[in-house]
Amino acid sequence: MKNQLPENKEPIIKMKEVSRWYESSSGRFYALRNMSLEITCGEYIAVTGKSGSGKSTLLNILAGIDHPDSGEVSFSGKTLNEMSETFLSAWRGKSIGIVFQFFQLMPTLSIRENILLAMDFTGKIPSKEKEERVKTLLDRVGITAQADKLPSSLSGGEQQRAAIARALANDPPVIVADEPTGNLDSSTAASVHELFTSLVNDGKTVIVVTHENVAGSDFGRIVSLK
Repeated sequence: MKNQLPENKEPIIKMKEVSRWYESSSGRFYALRNMSLEITCGEYIAVTGKSGSGKSTLLNILAGIDHPDSGEVSFSGKTLNEMSETFLSAWRGKSIGIVFQFFQLMPTLSIRENILLAMDFTGKIPSKEKEERVKTLLDRVGITAQADKLPSSLSGGEQQRAAIARALANDPPVIVADEPTGNLDSSTAASVHELFTSLVNDGKTVIVVTHENVAGSDFGRIVSLK
């Protein structure tokens, strides 16, 4: 695993000796084993590795969706292991934006309503500011004209841009994305990466699980799981 922390920066996320395992009829299977990792504000990180190497498990643990069986995960000095599920859910809504490979947009809601729903869950954005924030986010990702359309009427690239806008709804400091370009053509995938790069330039931390060839990419660091 390549894990060189940028100089003179304090980490926003720390993993210390984290393991996650599953019991099966053939014995214990480790998805992650004694993994330590530090991530700083403003990093653009690619997580690579073969299928089954633990990439999605790592992302889920960083987002507080899954929990380590041993070791410790902290975010801005707060230890996630010590949080209740209720607290974790509220924390995640405000602190982590999640982008899925298959978009996971609510099919019966318009793109605008999908983003508003994400805001309603946390209460972080004042009610009077929500509509204007939706417009700003849709403009940022380049799909303003699609605001009142259902997800099914959008192309794959437009749906992923909508999903990124939703992930940004509550202005989280960290964005995690699990194979966000896995179902997109190369040109559309490149535009999504450009969008992520612009978010990093604005100070966001972006962590992307990918099967793509990352050689010559804009990623600032590559974490390779084996």
